[in-house]
Order: sequence, then structure tokens, then C-alpha cells
Amino acid sequence: MDAGALSVAEREITSLRLAAAKARPIGGHFDLQHLQKLHAFVFGDIYDWAGKLRHVNISKGNQFCLCMNLETYAENLFGKLAQEHYFIDTSASVPHRLAYYLSEVNVLHPFREGNGRTQRLFIEYLAGVAGYRVDFSLVCAEEMLAVSAESFACEYDGINRMFDQITTPVSLTEQGENVRFFFGSRSAPMVWMKARMQQEFGHTL
Repeated sequence: MDAGALSVAEREITSLRLAAAKARPIGGHFDLQHLQKLHAFVFGDIYDWAGKLRHVNISKGNQFCLCMNLETYAENLFGKLAQEHYFIDTSASVPHRLAYYLSEVNVLHPFREGNGRTQRLFIEYLAGVAGYRVDFSLVCAEEMLAVSAESFACEYDGINRMFDQITTPVSLTEQGENVRFFFGSRSAPMVWMKARMQQEFGHTL
């Protein structure tokens, strides 16, 4: 199969796999292993190395995380995310925190190809447990490349504005379902406590 045919086949296959992953989410704990599961699911029919960490250094205008540092970088990054409780109940600007983690996962860039689609799916799942929905279809490729390059240099204004435009809240019921799916029933009460306090007293704990 020549390069052109492979590119067309990849787009068609991955579009179907991404649709399936959105219809029936792939479980995980928002860490490097979760990213690998997503990549393996989306690209497993195309690349025999799907879901496997790269062993070469790559750059696209900027140098991504060195391959020797991938696991350490990921451990620190996703450990920080866990400390923020995945934004399940936070006073921080969730869209901006999602923007930050998308930019950081982009710096990580753990796979040889297919990083963008994988990291956007990851962020869509993360948004769901935080009580939001992200619609990346509203963003053109040129804008995504531009804000990614800016955030690589720790300039977040562009990517924050983008997330403000493409992120909308979901119902507490939907958020609770997302939390239960990814974390189990023991984490769900945080969502319901937040809802009850907001509804009954006009504030949260």
C-alpha cells in the first residue's frame, strides 16, 4: 500500500474507531496507561506498535519530551492531575485546566504517530468527569496547530480562549454517570454532595 492509500485508510479507520470510543468510552484512570489504551484502540488496526511508547525522539517545530523521560514526565504530570481530583469538584476554571493538560500531554507526545487524536479523546473523557463537554469539531486544524505551538512556549491565552469557546457544562446527572464509569461508585457521592449543597443552600462545601 502506497503512502497516499495508507493515509486515506488511516483516516477512515480511525474515524470509525474514534466514533466507537465516544459511543462506548474506554475505561482507565487518566494516566499514561490510559493514554496507551486509547491509542491502541484507535490505531490498533493500522500500526503494530499502536499503544506502545516511542523509542525515538521526535520534533515538529518543537522538541517533544525525550523518549528516555516519557514515563517520568507522565508520572509527574498525571500525579498532578490526580492531586487536582480530575476537576470533579473544583473552584478552578475547568476549561482552562483542560487546556493546560491538553498542552502538557502534547508536550509528552508518547507515540510515534496519532498523538493529537489520542490526546483530544483523552481530554474529552476528562472533561466528562469534570462536568463538561468539549467539542473539538469547532476548531480548525490551523487554529489547533497555532494554539498548540503557543502553549508549548507556556503562552496559554490562545488555548484558553479556544477552550472557552468549545467547552460547555453538562448536567450533574451526566457528570455523575461519567464519574461512576471511570472511578466507580465510591467517587460519585462527591458529585451528588456538590449538587445537593448548590441546590439547597446556593453554595458548595
